[in-house]
Amino acid sequence: MTTANSASTEAVQAALAVEHASIYVLGALGGRTSATSSPALARALTDAYDDHVNAREALAAHVVAAGIEPVAPSAVYDLPARIRSDAGIGAAALRLEKDTTATYLSLVPKATGSDRTLLIQLLCRAAARQLDLGAEPVAFPGT
Repeated sequence: MTTANSASTEAVQAALAVEHASIYVLGALGGRTSATSSPALARALTDAYDDHVNAREALAAHVVAAGIEPVAPSAVYDLPARIRSDAGIGAAALRLEKDTTATYLSLVPKATGSDRTLLIQLLCRAAARQLDLGAEPVAFPGT
């Protein structure tokens, strides 16, 4: 982590905050999904959740290795409003991944060195998760 570049440090911390929120929201969406009646959706949500946990851990380790205190999770996050169907759950998860991709896309130019490398890797994963949730491929994910 580039400690001399505060914009780079802030970008990594912002990415960590996004991962905290994503884990919370995906946990709530997964709790509304039945692995029996919607196995593909349940699997996609579980995979996305696990991927976000891995991203959070990578970002936190990156920050700690630089001697910086990682941003803590918030006490509460906004959840998608009253979703009552599998289609709604899938759409909410896809919206989350699109927002995550857009956020990473906005953070990458602010980062340098190994910070930028890590954010680009996580940007690519966020774009790939969209496909796992049924999105059509686009030339520039997150735009």
